[in-house]
Amino acid sequence: MEVKKPLFADFESISKSQWKEKIIQDLKGADFDRKLVWKTDEGFDIQPFYTQEDLPENPSLDMLHSRLSEGKRSWTNFIELEADDAGKANQKAKNALNFGANGFIFHFESNSNPDFNKLMDGLEIPALEIALKTSQPEPKLVKAYLSYVKGKGVKNHEVKGFVCCDALEQYMLTGQKPAWDSSLEILEKTIEYPWFYGLAISSTTFVDAGSSSSQELAFTLNKLTDYIEHLSNGFSADQVFKEIHMTLGISGDYFFEMAKLRACRLAVDQVARCYEIDEVDIPILSTNSTWSKSLYDPYVNMLRNTTEAMAAILGGCDGVLIKPHNSTFEAVTDFSHRISLNISNLLKDESYFDKVGDPAGGSYYLENLTEALLNKTLEIFKEIEGQGGFISSFDNNVIQKSIADVRAKKESEIATRKKVFVGSNKYPNLLESIPYKKGPEKASKIHGMDLLKPQRGIEGFETLRQKTQLMETETGNRPRVYLACFGNLAMRKARASFASDFFGTAGFEIMGEFFFDSIEEAIQKSADSEADIVVVCASDDDYASDGASFAKSFKAQNQDKELVVAGYPANIMDELKSAGVDSFIHVRTNAIEALSQYQNKVMAKS
Repeated sequence: MEVKKPLFADFESISKSQWKEKIIQDLKGADFDRKLVWKTDEGFDIQPFYTQEDLPENPSLDMLHSRLSEGKRSWTNFIELEADDAGKANQKAKNALNFGANGFIFHFESNSNPDFNKLMDGLEIPALEIALKTSQPEPKLVKAYLSYVKGKGVKNHEVKGFVCCDALEQYMLTGQKPAWDSSLEILEKTIEYPWFYGLAISSTTFVDAGSSSSQELAFTLNKLTDYIEHLSNGFSADQVFKEIHMTLGISGDYFFEMAKLRACRLAVDQVARCYEIDEVDIPILSTNSTWSKSLYDPYVNMLRNTTEAMAAILGGCDGVLIKPHNSTFEAVTDFSHRISLNISNLLKDESYFDKVGDPAGGSYYLENLTEALLNKTLEIFKEIEGQGGFISSFDNNVIQKSIADVRAKKESEIATRKKVFVGSNKYPNLLESIPYKKGPEKASKIHGMDLLKPQRGIEGFETLRQKTQLMETETGNRPRVYLACFGNLAMRKARASFASDFFGTAGFEIMGEFFFDSIEEAIQKSADSEADIVVVCASDDDYASDGASFAKSFKAQNQDKELVVAGYPANIMDELKSAGVDSFIHVRTNAIEALSQYQNKVMAKS
């Protein structure tokens, strides 16, 4: 009988050090760490490859894998609806049922005494998860809902959902102190319902303010311990843990978001052990972030929503709230609600995401990433606890400053287009025009305490483009850019494409890419054009041979136009500036700063 050998048995196993030696050899003298190691915003490094040797020796990871792999993978497909008008909300909820919704977050902005008979008409409570969302704890609303379900004969264990109100989140946004007595009142009612959770803890404000993933998790845990402390006069830590429903914001870093969910569960377990609680299983709702969305090219947000939902589901969330792609800048429509619900349906019914419990389990990279995020999270968590906990640290602006430092780094990477937002800071739709939108002014401080401000990460570019459109509305013109291309065929085309992309992100009019066989013709045509900005597009060798003469002749014919060179010819930049070149654009240029200066110069002349 023939014995089958394991696959690849004839090949000698290769160690990680052998792989690294080969990589260093192929780098031909380039520094391994500088070339290949990723320095993350989290404060730890990501290696270019991982092997079985790198798998963390952490029994908790094995336990997490077992927990996530139990039974069939499933998640609740949530939709959020304004519920102050019970009749309208009910109709929208019924329509959403036809598109796969099985969870509803009813948002009560001004009505804490709704008609639940009208709101819940036709909605089978045992088959759905229902959340009641308010900005501050509303015991009256919760009692009314639970009284309604009891009157319908629904048993306590059949009621599923949560009270969607994180009072500490509102504290970060408005400075309004939490009403702890109201939270206690709510828990006194919800504690009777095993699957209806009375205490929501959300991380979304941290994400939308630009925090790192480890900051987000750590500060969320700090909020958790503050809740336990302030609710301790009525409930034990064990009881509070059983009432927690967590909401995590999901941004665009695919693998990090997947690992973040897994690290969150492990971190919650470790915090629970501090209260001598062995095992907790807090349900996690994942929802799309505002930070990762854009005002321009908004249908790209559908794609972002999809990858974010994929990361959340693969990371092991219990529910997804996929916000409509246009929710950050306009009233959502039935169409946008339907598309957002169908993302979850596609991932389940067409992509079979419900067939594997924990796809990340055993992945060399993701297991290491989970472990690294967990360790960094606990490090930050302990620092904040050592400074008096969440509220004390927030009062003293400690949390706000740490987030601001990370946000500044992210915004710098966005401004230099190192971090790409498709359709906004790269590959803009030059034909797109969106009416000027001025957002509501929000307080940034209260009693000397900084407030967190949710924002889109790409807002710097959006502000530039809105300013350009406002200029066009008021004057009938916008900055015009002429691309004068000559010399080396490949480089002039590449730099013309770069320049078109660069100025297009601010909504400038790209008059065209004009290719010339002679320098004289390029000078004459560009000087005579109606452009405000002329960009010279050629190779560094062409700049060395003809750049200075181009600049001198051009400025002799037209002093009013801004003359820009696409590229970074370091050795001759001073010479070109002396000849008349006003500025240079290249991959290291802070596009927001540069485009704002061009904008101001053109507007000053108009």
